[in-house]
Amino acid sequence: MDWFAFSIGARLVAGVFFFALLSWFFSRLGRGASQRSFILLSATLILLFVWSALVQILGLVLLAGLIIWNEVGVRRKTKPYEAALATIEGGGIKRGLSPPEAAVVLGKPLNITLSLVLFEMLRKGFIHQRHNFPLTVEVEKSFRTHGSGLPVQERGDKRRLAAQAIPATLLKFEEAFLEIFEANPGKPASDIDYGIAIQPLVRYVASRVGGFDLEETREYYRLIVDRAPKEARTDGALTFERQKVFDRNFGWILLGEEHGSVLDQDDYSYIPIWMRDAEILKAKESFATWAEKVISSMEGVVDEEEVNLGLSREMDLVTATLMNEIARATFYG
Repeated sequence: MDWFAFSIGARLVAGVFFFALLSWFFSRLGRGASQRSFILLSATLILLFVWSALVQILGLVLLAGLIIWNEVGVRRKTKPYEAALATIEGGGIKRGLSPPEAAVVLGKPLNITLSLVLFEMLRKGFIHQRHNFPLTVEVEKSFRTHGSGLPVQERGDKRRLAAQAIPATLLKFEEAFLEIFEANPGKPASDIDYGIAIQPLVRYVASRVGGFDLEETREYYRLIVDRAPKEARTDGALTFERQKVFDRNFGWILLGEEHGSVLDQDDYSYIPIWMRDAEILKAKESFATWAEKVISSMEGVVDEEEVNLGLSREMDLVTATLMNEIARATFYG
């Protein structure tokens, strides 16, 4: 203490350091601290520091404490951005959703939605069926990217080009499923963990229906699901292109409660496009029966935590609503 009191050089260096910190501290306080206040306080402190070395030391300790207190307070107030759990109510109906996307909007259980994702990707030719039951699929060669050394963006570009060549539309959420199937070659579909793809799927659908009236959109797709069996039964029976009528309504029929009796009629038994040449179905089992077995086998492939994990404040209202209803339908009946 005595050494510091009689060392003009040390006190001068400490003073310069103190006022540099004080100036920075005032800049952190922002508008609440005026330049005039800083000048008056600095002049007063200079006089006190010249008068007493002890006051100078105490001033430095006090300023350090104030800086720490202020920074802790700022960090507590400054949280990562969280999107508001609300959306501007829009209007109208969101048309053009695929059957798997409509399943998400309608809050169908995950085993139905995931089965529809599989069937749609099989129908479009992104994957092919290797085994009948348990269902095992493999990514088509032109869509494979593992081991290519390509970065993520270029892998996505390659898959989209392969889809255009078919031609077919590769939806954003389907890329996550291609990644999963590539990472699990030869593994039955019912033994694969799809947890990593569920939230991207729901978020993607929520982004598509955001800004539209959710209830009106749901009612629209309920009508499509209700109408699909009637169209298949009537139009299919009255035309020679019965198979095309069922192809057009295939996914929507599977979303209905009576899809078995619609796909398997007394005078007609529907077989989807990817099974027609492969002869993978045995004559004693119809597609409708097989599809029901696949849908049942997909129960429990996603843990409850994977769905509940998304129910947080960072989600917008549409995403949270869809995720809640899927969880309710899947895990809580």
